[in-house]
Amino acid sequence: MQSPGKLYVIGTGPGGIEYMSLRAVEAIKDSEYILGHRTYIQRVEELLDGKKVIHSSMGKEVERVRKAIELAESSRVSLLSGGDPGFYGMLPLVAEIIASYNIEIDWEAIPGISAVNAVNTLLGSPISGDCAIISLSDLLIPWEEIEEKLRFALKGDFPIAIYNPSSRTRKPNLEKAIDVIEELRGDCWIGVVRNAMRPGQSVRVYRLKEFKGFLDEIDMNTTIIVGNSRTNFKNGILYTPRGYGRRYNI
Repeated sequence: MQSPGKLYVIGTGPGGIEYMSLRAVEAIKDSEYILGHRTYIQRVEELLDGKKVIHSSMGKEVERVRKAIELAESSRVSLLSGGDPGFYGMLPLVAEIIASYNIEIDWEAIPGISAVNAVNTLLGSPISGDCAIISLSDLLIPWEEIEEKLRFALKGDFPIAIYNPSSRTRKPNLEKAIDVIEELRGDCWIGVVRNAMRPGQSVRVYRLKEFKGFLDEIDMNTTIIVGNSRTNFKNGILYTPRGYGRRYNI
């Protein structure tokens, strides 16, 4: 029998509630419990009056999901995830646990604006169609597998969004990735956005060789876009033609 409660897995988007869907806001208002990393809870504080809030830290994702599922057996619960919950967020873990253990609860995943969407619009449109999204974090996936995926994406001429590019303990990963990018794509255009749609936002565009001098400034709040062979930068706009020029006179 299905439980009387409900679990919402919510994408909070890149910044404040103005970048969240109406459904996400409704779900938070409907919930008794709110669970999430402190960063994402802070971004929706104005919606939390009267809620029971449970903060959590990095590395506690499994415990967070299990607690949310337990509470959702009898209560309405929102589990927050930055950006979109399916892009390096909480949704894959929720789906895996519910499916693996045949857990019968009412649950709903609510999509959000992922970093790739926010960053792409701030830069112009370096991603206009087919693309690859790769995380440089090797906490769950070995570096050898990450590098193999990066090489295939570069050889396929996909524009690439790089998540989790660097942290205090993972700076060598970004350096190794840049070497691979330079080997296979040369001095391509690089878009770099930090704190997308949040206070302290910065938007910059480099050629790869120039960007190599700024790697120490890159952190986990940064998303990098690697342009492909057709990506161009003009009048402050980084863009990749989608192909209209092949068919129409523009």
